[in-house]
Amino acid sequence: MWLRIQQLWREPLLHFLLIGAALFLYYDIVGEGYSEAPAQRIHVTSGQVTQLAANFQRSRMRQPTRDELDAMVDSHVREEIFYREAMAMGLDQNDPMVRRRMRMKLEFMLEDLSGQDASDDALSEFLQQDPDRFREEAKVSLQQVYVDPDRRPDLQNDAMQLLEMLNDGGDPEALGDRTLLPRTYQLTSQSIVARDFGDEFAREVVSLPTGDWSGPLYSPFGAHLVIVDARIDARLPELGEIRDEVLREYLAEKRAQQKNLAYEKLRDGYEVVVDSPETSAPPAVSAGETR
Repeated sequence: MWLRIQQLWREPLLHFLLIGAALFLYYDIVGEGYSEAPAQRIHVTSGQVTQLAANFQRSRMRQPTRDELDAMVDSHVREEIFYREAMAMGLDQNDPMVRRRMRMKLEFMLEDLSGQDASDDALSEFLQQDPDRFREEAKVSLQQVYVDPDRRPDLQNDAMQLLEMLNDGGDPEALGDRTLLPRTYQLTSQSIVARDFGDEFAREVVSLPTGDWSGPLYSPFGAHLVIVDARIDARLPELGEIRDEVLREYLAEKRAQQKNLAYEKLRDGYEVVVDSPETSAPPAVSAGETR
């Protein structure tokens, strides 16, 4: 018998019924006029009904029937009632998921600049304030001959001899050492060259004259003899060429600024008290630290 009672007590349905009975008893005792209080009003506008129908049509590729539309309206009302009752019971409190979603919605509202009109003067000023953000990289077409330091004890001398042979018309395919690195690049951006050979190598390459073999240039792999066949220098485009990109960056920055400004103003209305951690709590361990 006692085992049966324990099993029954663990049933969630029993807990729900007991809570409902307790709430009913509470309102019966302390809220005599509660049942006569005016009901909360839920107004489903024609615009909301139209939106429900439009959502149905997008997902089902057809108009809803009358019964389907009525069911969607009933579902909307059901959701609204449950939402209001949950909020009234404080079920939104101390729920990290709800807090995060509410924060995101408010941030979206604060950063809304849909009505902002960015003039060309404002965009030009923004472009000049941070030109590197919009600058087009230098591009080069080049050939390189690799000189392997592991195979050549006198690396510098060997590189200079190879350089002389190349400038005398030697075949670059027949000179130098074997490597898995690309031998040629066609109008490749400086960042791609830097990815393969390192930043310093890429900076030197884009400053080389065209038409002659130069070097040696050094990378983490060794020495390289390089000829630049063509180069397009880095440049800052005119606003008309990249207006959409500048506008996108401009609005993103203004949204962030407006959101931060709104937060600072809201923050002034709060007193924030942060307690020190309890002394019994273990000290935080920084990244990479072991005990």
